[in-house]
Amino acid sequence: MMQQNNFAIYFAGDAYSTAKKIMGRQSAGKAFMRGVARTWPSGLLHGVAPDAKTAESMVRQLRGDGFSGELRWHDFANWRGVDSVSALYYPAPPPTEFAAARNLWRPDAYSLMGVTHTLSSGIAMDQIANLVLPPFKPWDALICTSRAAHTLVSTLQAEVREWWREQTGASRFVQVELPIIPLGVDVSAFAPESGGREAARQTLGFRDGECVFLFAGRLSFHAKANQAPLYQALEKVAQQVPVTCIEAGVFPNDAIKGAYIKAQKLLAPSVRFLLVDGQDEPRYRQAWQGADVFVSVSDNIQETFGLTPVEAMAAGLPVVVSDWDGYKDTVRDGVDGFRVATILPPAGVGRDLAVRHALGMDTYDFYIGRTSMATVVEPTALARALLTLALDGEKRRAMGAAGLKRAREGYDWSVILHRYAALADTLGRIRTEAAGSAVEPWPTRADPFARFAHFSTQTLGGSWIVEMLPGAHTRLHDLLTLSMVGYAFDAVLLPKESLMALLAELEKGSLPSVNELLGAAGLATSAGVRALQWLWKFDVVRVRPA
Repeated sequence: MMQQNNFAIYFAGDAYSTAKKIMGRQSAGKAFMRGVARTWPSGLLHGVAPDAKTAESMVRQLRGDGFSGELRWHDFANWRGVDSVSALYYPAPPPTEFAAARNLWRPDAYSLMGVTHTLSSGIAMDQIANLVLPPFKPWDALICTSRAAHTLVSTLQAEVREWWREQTGASRFVQVELPIIPLGVDVSAFAPESGGREAARQTLGFRDGECVFLFAGRLSFHAKANQAPLYQALEKVAQQVPVTCIEAGVFPNDAIKGAYIKAQKLLAPSVRFLLVDGQDEPRYRQAWQGADVFVSVSDNIQETFGLTPVEAMAAGLPVVVSDWDGYKDTVRDGVDGFRVATILPPAGVGRDLAVRHALGMDTYDFYIGRTSMATVVEPTALARALLTLALDGEKRRAMGAAGLKRAREGYDWSVILHRYAALADTLGRIRTEAAGSAVEPWPTRADPFARFAHFSTQTLGGSWIVEMLPGAHTRLHDLLTLSMVGYAFDAVLLPKESLMALLAELEKGSLPSVNELLGAAGLATSAGVRALQWLWKFDVVRVRPA
């Protein structure tokens, strides 16, 4: 029986769309939303967003992906959780601010459930380190998309705990859940079409007898995979069999595109290259349909999971990948394709690279790029794996079939999302066992009227007397035409209507106390107090101690 959706989705548009940026995180997020629509096409979904405009974008995206069920949207500022929802999914490591805001109201109201993507940035490292400290709770989780990600996260957190012990004598830390759940793909979107291979090869101009290798992904030699070793290996293969290499993706700029083309001509003159725009969906689809072998020799620490080899398996292609990060989990060496050994320098060799980046002397791109320059994808083994598949069509077909079966059974989003839902259930049980958690303050983000109370002469008292001044309505009318005093109006935080409601009560002739006035006007709220202060600030009413 399929697990029902039991987690809300925090919708940040740029995390679920490739319209502005095509990177692994955005591609995974876009596929995640499509997977949600496919897995629960007519169900009830809960969306949490910072504003109504963002919520509208979420609805449009889900509808575009085929969702016909009900979406209940919640304003994040007022999100307190609902009984049917165990967790709030966030498309990155859960932010400290989210946990602290939740704890102001009720720490056990819901769990935060984030996911790893790139782990090499300073921001990502800090986010992971912060998870061992309050305001996070044991019923929060960071989904690690691979064993490599889990090892990095758990090792870093252990080192952070030890650092705090040595520096401050701290002994109590938070242990969030760290399940290993891979990213998913829409297997049906990559499935081979009947007659699709022949049609694609004819359209793309491939000749009989040539082996077509495909790389798909970001075309960035410093931030994804340096293709020079691949070009050198393909040149060796091309001495025995005709070779075409498709590179399908998007270049960050023309300079990088030029660098690719120059390297292709110099390092692999015997190989025919075909560049396919990753944003040209029909052409991109043809590239997948017409290829014989998928290849990705990632050598970059920015890679954590690696979606494209799983997409290749879903397309029925054998794969040749570097034995690196998440590829170690997804590709079975000798079964779905080949994993080529990678070699790093010993620890200590990169300390200067890390410090230079931390101090702002090197950009992030140079940091990861220089690290990749010392990461070896073993050249002889790479050429051997490529040649083996280029010469053996039967092996290509067998490995492609094994990969397709693996993708369907373990990596389709319908499978992965039910693992997410099971995780949300687990977190809910942990939360239930800790029921009754007390409300917790957020010291660094306190109520400004508490934090800065000593700045003023006095603090408004509930027994103080309120009096409407002559000409109050005329003065209010004039004031409302001024942006200088009206810029802060908001339907929730400072409604204009509350000003009129307070004056309407004062017109009844009595001199009520602050508490009496706010209660009679139905404004015994923080927004009501702020409205009264606004009227006093601009001399519409007078307030004095009793």
